[in-house]
Amino acid sequence: MARSYMERPKNLRFIQTALQALETEIHYSRTSLPEACMRIAKHSKHPINTFFHVFGENLQSGDGLSAKEAWDKALEVLRDAGFIRDDVERISTLGNALGRSDAEDQVKHLVLLQKQLAELIARSEEEKDQNVLLWNCLGFCVGALVVILLF
Repeated sequence: MARSYMERPKNLRFIQTALQALETEIHYSRTSLPEACMRIAKHSKHPINTFFHVFGENLQSGDGLSAKEAWDKALEVLRDAGFIRDDVERISTLGNALGRSDAEDQVKHLVLLQKQLAELIARSEEEKDQNVLLWNCLGFCVGALVVILLF
């Protein structure tokens, strides 16, 4: 449990950085969405690299998926990586804007999500500070109890 509290802010920062890169690709480079996702996947850390790789592959697959459907499928990577439901729900909102509007509108949605992620990061840091020590102490006490019971 302590590890999950420690990983959450780090993973949220990773996805925030990746979204900043996506904003740059869309706004300045005018790169296609699948190509931008593959570039971001190459430069991101796990699990964010896997998320963007799956999203890019879903877009290129030729299965006729919309950007929202491809985004929603890729969100499974984040769920499997331990992102909490609130985080995934916030990130999922971006799927509605990707590929459906012009670059400026997509950038606005990316900036909004980055602000929301900054709030989530701050909140997750507070939760981490409150809970990591608690779970570490609890784990130590349970371990000590098991040792005492065995002897």
